[in-house]
Amino acid sequence: MKRSDSIDLLRGLIMVFMALDHASAMIGRTHFSEMWGVAFGGYPDLAWWITRFVSHLCAPGFFFLMGMSIFLFGEKRMQAGWSDKKIFSYFLKRGGLILLFMLFLEFPAWGLGFAFSEGEGGGGQMPGQYTGGFLIPTTVLYGLGMCMIIGGFLWKLPKIIHLAITGGCFALSGWYISSSLPTEAFHPLEHFTIVPGMSNGAMTIYPIIPWLGVTTFGMFMAKLMTEQKEKFYSISLVTGIGFILAFLILRYLEVCNFQMGDYHDWITFFSLVKYPPSLTFILITCGINLILLFLFSKTERASFLKPVLIFGQTAMFFYIAHLYLYALMSIPFPTGSGIGLMYLLWMVGLVILYFICNRFLIFKKSRPLDSIWRMV
Repeated sequence: MKRSDSIDLLRGLIMVFMALDHASAMIGRTHFSEMWGVAFGGYPDLAWWITRFVSHLCAPGFFFLMGMSIFLFGEKRMQAGWSDKKIFSYFLKRGGLILLFMLFLEFPAWGLGFAFSEGEGGGGQMPGQYTGGFLIPTTVLYGLGMCMIIGGFLWKLPKIIHLAITGGCFALSGWYISSSLPTEAFHPLEHFTIVPGMSNGAMTIYPIIPWLGVTTFGMFMAKLMTEQKEKFYSISLVTGIGFILAFLILRYLEVCNFQMGDYHDWITFFSLVKYPPSLTFILITCGINLILLFLFSKTERASFLKPVLIFGQTAMFFYIAHLYLYALMSIPFPTGSGIGLMYLLWMVGLVILYFICNRFLIFKKSRPLDSIWRMV
């Protein structure tokens, strides 16, 4: 198995979980927003909690694997004779393309997905103070695009610096959020860089700084992969277990989860602040992702994993395609479907997406290395 296969398999599994989350939002008309500083209504039952919890692996997985891919791509292209300028230019173009996808492809898909909605959903409130007027909204593609552009500057730094940036980003995010009031009006730059929420001028759920920390951790692990080829996946397993143990300790002590600190049963124990990612949220989600990376490294090219691998190799195409597919499938359910039907339609959607993504992958691989199609 190639070194990148375990990364693509994990990315593909994350895409599958992400599709479930978005099918829940569009078809089931049920979604959750675990924001800092505002009331969180909780999950209606065990099934919906499980549906949401597995999706928590997605955002940390996106940024972590993107960090790994940035380093491995840069290293590979440098060995092929690319200059530092050409490598950064690639990341600048690809990050900019992601931002354009958000504006011209993703926003219309979300608009279609909720155009026929009559349900209230489960989004909840947002921190900040919005009184009307001009507003720039952003999605996860904003965070990914900006972190990719910044990552183009950072990927060649020593791995200890990557680790320092990771720690610094989470320390700064934790301090800033703990020092802020969720009812105050924030400057748009605060929302774009560090504070999730909505105030006049900006609405952001994936600000740059906390998610950049996950990205540089991915760079750290990728460089470790190149240095410890034989031991890397064992290191990934041990690190993942360590992260989960640290999560259990911190959560038991009711610390490092911002204002959602208390718990009274095991579901509330695992109710974690995602926006911005609390330390407890990152520890459990990155811990599970690291263990999954180890497990995929031990899996040969079994035929049943082929769809997962294809999803991972066409992640951006999958992302845009699945939004439109589930948006169209949601039209007959203006008030939402039951969870069982939602799961069925999610799986039907995955079958359709497999054939679409497989055809796109064949086309993509036929393009030159510097083709813009290679960036999708």
